[in-house]
Amino acid sequence: MKASRMKWNERGSAEANARRQLPRMMSEYFAEVREAMKGKQSPARLHCIRLASKKVRYTLELFRSCYGAGEFDARLEALKDVQTSLGDVNDAVATWRLIAKMIPHSPRRKALRRFFEERAAKKADEYRRHWTEQFDAPGRQNWWTEFLGGQDGAREGAGMHRDATGRRPSRKARA
Repeated sequence: MKASRMKWNERGSAEANARRQLPRMMSEYFAEVREAMKGKQSPARLHCIRLASKKVRYTLELFRSCYGAGEFDARLEALKDVQTSLGDVNDAVATWRLIAKMIPHSPRRKALRRFFEERAAKKADEYRRHWTEQFDAPGRQNWWTEFLGGQDGAREGAGMHRDATGRRPSRKARA
């Protein structure tokens, strides 16, 4: 997945930077995952999507205080569900790789391999359904970008009580 750099305005507040940068980050995430979903979803490709999902989630979590907690947490839960689905695929693949190193070639080993391959395929199908029917359902990208851009997600009063550099003054200075 493509890594993009955020252009941080050092004179702006965290809230202003979040509202400017995070919608673009989410749009890029949706575009990249949609592109990856067009081809064959090998475990390696799904693992790349998983890593991109983690990066997006952890980046969003850094800015949690810039948004209303309830709405923000609902969005994070949706992203966690994507990560969980992808993690299930990765777990099946990684477990097989570990077991394959420990068990000699035998009919039992073949059966275990088949079991983990089928489990990975089943979990990959569950992920595809979840992505298509829920996370990337019509209007969901806008649900994310409008919220992150502040149309319905900026905290009331965010950015108020700040000095010219965007920093909150000390309690003494406000008193």
